[in-house]
Amino acid sequence: MKTIKWIKRVLMALLLIIILLLIAGFIFEKISRSNAEKIQPDGQFAEVENHKMHYLQEGKGGPTVVFETAFDPAGHLQWYHIQQSLPKNYTTFSYDRSGILWSERGTHPKTGEKMAEELHILLEKSKAPKPYILVGHSFGGMLTRFFVQKYPQDVAGVILVDSQYPADEKFLSPEMHKMVNQGLPGGILKFANTFGAARLMFKNMFPADPQYKYQNSIMPVLLYKSADATLEEQDHMKSIKTEAAAISSFGSIPLYVITAGDKARYDSFIKNQKLKKEMLEAWDKMQKDLLNLSTDSKQIIVPKSGHYINQDQPKIIEEAVNDMVKKVTVK
Repeated sequence: MKTIKWIKRVLMALLLIIILLLIAGFIFEKISRSNAEKIQPDGQFAEVENHKMHYLQEGKGGPTVVFETAFDPAGHLQWYHIQQSLPKNYTTFSYDRSGILWSERGTHPKTGEKMAEELHILLEKSKAPKPYILVGHSFGGMLTRFFVQKYPQDVAGVILVDSQYPADEKFLSPEMHKMVNQGLPGGILKFANTFGAARLMFKNMFPADPQYKYQNSIMPVLLYKSADATLEEQDHMKSIKTEAAAISSFGSIPLYVITAGDKARYDSFIKNQKLKKEMLEAWDKMQKDLLNLSTDSKQIIVPKSGHYINQDQPKIIEEAVNDMVKKVTVK
């Protein structure tokens, strides 16, 4: 009998601690969000039909290098350090997709076509000089297909940075395909976002290097702004991939495929050696197949980089961008 009473007391004490922690986390989150609202955006805003979208534009003159972010709550911040390092004799343009960071959500569905339309309107409103060179990382690389299909006359070149391959089921076993497409646990992340835990989960989004000082100063402070829209993009991922797979040609638009080459890049989350070998081989095949999108394409393999080449080897991207600018501006 005494044991039962002791267990009940322990459970009640644990429950009380959990409740207090949740209350503390909720208050912490409210205060953090209030402080975050005081942070001034680093770019500008333009009205895109029914909502405001945020973009960062650097340099002058054409062409305009347009950066498209991966499936990532950091939005344009993933390109910030690269934009600062690139020359100012042409324009660079990064932005936050609807609902990400400082961009309002709006009412358009998160489809590949609608996201391309919003980007095009934003570029027009910002008066970014044409033509455009699209630089897309991962999910962002897949999104470039929709823009090229809809506005081919405005696109001078495309650079895919370790881009997702929409029809990955062609190269992956059912087990591997399920693993890489399972996505983030939406319910858990929304709960964590409400009670301040998400800030801790995404604390180290950028390396602790001087060039990432700005990003680290405001992320994950602003993470809460992106959470819902990021998960919404995940909900539409399957349909976006299906639609993207049907867009199979950029014609003769110059294309660079930058591919991560670090053989140990999957070690932290794929423990099974057979599956890891499968993933490495499949990714290599998918990246090579991306070259078939254009009749003018080349691959750049980055041996010492993981998936986030923009953080691991940003100079490679900068060199590729400068090379593409030269290629498309030669008379």
